[in-house]
Amino acid sequence: MEPEFIERFGVRAVIGKSGMSQPTVDAMQKFGCVYLAITGGAAVLAAEGVREVIGVEWLDLGMPEAMWELSVKGFGPLIVAIDAHGNSLYKTVDERVAKNVEAVKRRLGLLP
Repeated sequence: MEPEFIERFGVRAVIGKSGMSQPTVDAMQKFGCVYLAITGGAAVLAAEGVREVIGVEWLDLGMPEAMWELSVKGFGPLIVAIDAHGNSLYKTVDERVAKNVEAVKRRLGLLP
């Protein structure tokens, strides 16, 4: 549902903690949206930047999946993990891991 949401509502940035599906990355590229990842372990720093919760939608999906509208100042640290050109740090890391996994397994004695 993310690609349709990005298109329909003109979303320019999504903040989260994991990657997005390829159809979502394609929609982000098509409509000029970026994915900003919150740095692991930095939730307290980010929370300190929240000035006000303006609204929340779809809370029935659970707090992490709900859509939060916040007023923030100094919110972060955030990393541009997927840019508006379709480049994804998640995909880059997955490709590097896949390329090296056999050699690492061999070194650890997990393969003959």
